[in-house]
Amino acid sequence: MTTPVLEGDTLLERCEAIWQETREHEKREALRRLEPPLTRLWDGEGNWQGEVAAEYLGRFEWVSNDTGSGLLEIPFDHYTARWIWDEQGRMDRGEKRTVLVTVDKDGARWSGLMEDASVEKREDGTVVLVVRFLHDYEFVKWYTVWSNPFLPAALQFPRIFMLAGGARWALLLTLFLQVMREQTSLWSLPDDPLDPASWTSGLDMSNWSVVVAPHSFMSDLEDGILWGFVASRWQNWHDVAKPILEDAELSVVCRRWLDGDDPPWEGANLRNGCLVIDIVDKSGYYTGTAKGGTLWDGLARTIANFTDGGPDGHDHIDTVESPIDDTDMPSDYSVPGKKSTDKRAPYVFFPEGEETGVQTARFTRIQGKGVQVNCGGHSMPGVNEAIRATIQMVGDLSAMVPLVPPLGGVADAVISPMFMDTVGAWVSAKSARRAQESGWIRYFESFQDGADRAYTLSSLMVLRAGFWATRPRFTHELSIADASPWLVGDQGLGHFFLDDRISAQAPGDWTGTVHVDRVRSLTLAWDRDSPAEWMPIIGDSSALKDPAQRAMEKLEGVLASIHALGVF
Repeated sequence: MTTPVLEGDTLLERCEAIWQETREHEKREALRRLEPPLTRLWDGEGNWQGEVAAEYLGRFEWVSNDTGSGLLEIPFDHYTARWIWDEQGRMDRGEKRTVLVTVDKDGARWSGLMEDASVEKREDGTVVLVVRFLHDYEFVKWYTVWSNPFLPAALQFPRIFMLAGGARWALLLTLFLQVMREQTSLWSLPDDPLDPASWTSGLDMSNWSVVVAPHSFMSDLEDGILWGFVASRWQNWHDVAKPILEDAELSVVCRRWLDGDDPPWEGANLRNGCLVIDIVDKSGYYTGTAKGGTLWDGLARTIANFTDGGPDGHDHIDTVESPIDDTDMPSDYSVPGKKSTDKRAPYVFFPEGEETGVQTARFTRIQGKGVQVNCGGHSMPGVNEAIRATIQMVGDLSAMVPLVPPLGGVADAVISPMFMDTVGAWVSAKSARRAQESGWIRYFESFQDGADRAYTLSSLMVLRAGFWATRPRFTHELSIADASPWLVGDQGLGHFFLDDRISAQAPGDWTGTVHVDRVRSLTLAWDRDSPAEWMPIIGDSSALKDPAQRAMEKLEGVLASIHALGVF
């Protein structure tokens, strides 16, 4: 928003011109907010079939790193309802059984496939078609990470798929290999075996229905993405990715590309309706972001690092947040009229009060428990084998005595049980920083299940999960109203969207403390009598779960894959 300053204008005239343009801008924003969502239906081939504009009700939900749900209630005599219900007619016309919906509002796009449709006759005599959809994130739950995606199912070597690197790069590459296996019909017949083009498409993604946004290995290093370890033996990609995404605070973005949209990356050549899957860092937790502050000092920027273990040698076990001295604001915040949020310094703030847009709120502080974590039960690989080999070797020395047979086998059977799992079978790690912060009166230690062999990769991950699950933390859940005063939207049409950080103050908090968390859920809802409204939920109630339960949920997929190797 800029106003040309004419030579000779007085200061009063300039101020009046700026005020007038500001009012016009506010009017345009208000009118845009009142525009109904653009709800379109597409068939299984990606062809447009109609626009839903007579619905009784619409409700579509975005969920961070999971599948949201969608709901439409349409008069049964509307042409879009008749098209949805006439499945056989769609099949006869070559439109296929699939029904895709896209909902565009404030730059955001919700897309997903129909789950089911029901015809209901209401008490007032109206007949309504109720259609339920699942968000396109559901697609990633239908990809199995093969041990080796380049080999047929009958020959899978090695036994487990493993990939280490930047969490975003590793997860996207893992998913890409599975998508490639599907889209190129690798080791399986294509959808139309009689079409020669279906056999020779190769890596030409111009006809792929699902693509993975490209990222280089070095881009994760440059962007400060946390490293991750992907391991799977025929597990679901979502189950494998979930703990890594949570640990690195990354977000999966699934957006349908439609004709007229900007290309998702430079040089992209996609077919209308293609699903583009990407992973973005909207949190900035490990690269520097606001984690809280006070009303008087503002938001304090911090960066999360892994602490050094000190003299006991256990590095990278606990997490510490260090303050950042650089408090320069992002340059985008100085551009008049530009709506966005920057993960380094999120500015959307809902203070405590009666007229602040906060409808419901729940703030919970959870204390840290314990300063030490133990795990194990069996010796690290090679220890028991070395013990048995030593006992057998010493026993076989009896053969040096004339007429005495080697007794190594006997010694192994009798003596080995007394020494098995006694060396290197347990591991214990202590967080010196947590001990100092906890004070004299404190809980001591906990045992973390998940790794029965000490000094292995899985035991290190379990120790890390143990400290993560028992860390002190703060969680808050807010339900806020749109445009009070901040706008919800995507693609530059809102101040924040899913997974962006916003700040709020607890009701009645006299300390002035400001808490920052991510938008974990967004719902777009409207009906015949009310315009479309955004209903965001900030924060995550999963922190209230039992610590052990949270730890196992966090790493159960990866640990199961590692155990499948049979050596950990």
